[in-house]
Order: sequence, then structure tokens, then C-alpha cells
Amino acid sequence: MELRPLDASHDDLLRSLQEQDDVWEFVGPLPEREEGDAHRLFAVIEDQIAVGIGGLVKSPALDGKDFEVLCAMRSEAQRRGLAKHACQLILAWAFDTAKVERVIACIDDDNAGARSIATTLGMQELSAMPPSRTVYVKYRDGRR
Repeated sequence: MELRPLDASHDDLLRSLQEQDDVWEFVGPLPEREEGDAHRLFAVIEDQIAVGIGGLVKSPALDGKDFEVLCAMRSEAQRRGLAKHACQLILAWAFDTAKVERVIACIDDDNAGARSIATTLGMQELSAMPPSRTVYVKYRDGRR
């Protein structure tokens, strides 16, 4: 698996993800692809096929200064461990390349899969975000 910068060739992928019910339910509308964001949003590629998108987006949670990990996979790519692997790659890029101090994830309390991925990746619960989301955090320096 690899991450490739999101570009115009991935517009069909973005459209297909926007039409997926689970993306709307748990992720909401995906960010529009913009030139300035190309370095933070990626196509998730497996066997030369784009199976999802991921990256960092500016989060409105907390004080609005954090980057939030985003990962949305096509239905046929779910439940195969690809989202976890993509999130590992995104966090490695965030900490090693982008030098972000911390990354958060605002996860719907009903999204057991995303909560499981977050804790497997070493993210810690930070706070509740009413009405029904929890903020998870991971620091570059590994502190808790």
C-alpha cells in the first residue's frame, strides 16, 4: 500500500466516496481537493488501484488549530485492514515529514471500527465532543 498526492485523476474516486452512505454517516462531506491541500490529502493505493483517500484536514474541534486524520475507503476495500494501514502511513507522514506535533481524530461514538483503529494506532481518548463524538489524540513525541 502507498499514499499518492491527491490530484485531478482521483476525482472519480472522490465522487464515489461522496456517494457512499457510510462516508456520509461517519465522515461527512469530504474536503474539496484544492491546490494548497495537495500535500496533505492522498489517494490510498493498493495494487495500483485507488481504494480510498486519507490525509490531514484542519479540524474545527477543540481550539481549531489541530490537524485531524481523515480516512475514507471504498466499500469493497473495507474490513481488510486497509484503513488501519492507511492511517499508519498518514500518521508516519504527519510526524516524520510534516512535523506535526499532534494529530487528533474526532470519532462518532457509534463508529466502533474507527475507535478500534484509533486505539490500535496508539491514539488516546482526549475528551468527549457533544453530542456523540470522542476526540482521540496522538503526539509526535509519544507522550500520553
